[in-house]
Amino acid sequence: MSDPASQSRQKTIAIVEDDANQRQHYAEALRSRGYEVLEYADRKSAISGFQQTLPDLAILDIMLGDEVGGGFELCRFLKDRDAQFPIIFLTSRGDELDKIYGLQLGAWDYQTKPVSLEFLITRIQSLFQIKANTASGRPSNNTRHIGDISIDEASMLVQWKKTPVNLTPTEFDILRAILNTPDGVSIEDLVNATRQGVVEDNTINTHILHIRKKFKQIDAGFSCIKTRYGFGYSWVC
Repeated sequence: MSDPASQSRQKTIAIVEDDANQRQHYAEALRSRGYEVLEYADRKSAISGFQQTLPDLAILDIMLGDEVGGGFELCRFLKDRDAQFPIIFLTSRGDELDKIYGLQLGAWDYQTKPVSLEFLITRIQSLFQIKANTASGRPSNNTRHIGDISIDEASMLVQWKKTPVNLTPTEFDILRAILNTPDGVSIEDLVNATRQGVVEDNTINTHILHIRKKFKQIDAGFSCIKTRYGFGYSWVC
């Protein structure tokens, strides 16, 4: 596994947060880890900055000043610019519908405040690690093969029929939990695997929907993630 400090070099993270104290708190923590940080207090200033150049990652609050859905609008803007652009929602809005909507917009992760800085930094490092490993397609020596799928927990790389699957950190955690439980994994255990605090069934189902979609983009006939109604999911190929 690559050194997290080396991953952070020359990576730029934008934080869009209307609370100045919180914004500064996160920014200082990220700068201390070697990241370049851009700070924006509202949607308009963020869009102005993003029109000049895109950072490597954006951390968005949802409510920005008087705009109750300003972060959602920013997410749409960024995804229009680059469909693969990584976005983390960091917000006090923990409603299930907000989480599902954020994931449907294409967010890589959705974290509800308060969240520890160490945990947030770990999620960011995981995200950059997955992007780098998926781009290189190079697994480590710890790759596990289960039929046509290979999963490398060290490099967080998943391949289906030798083609990398571009999963988010949360999606990787969910898939790993399914693969590690041959008899099927419960919704409760998948909630724990996401490490996102209070997560409801429909949010897990949305993650599963996205995972299936990404596999089907590689293989239209993919059907290995089976629904266990009233329980959870299992991997059957």
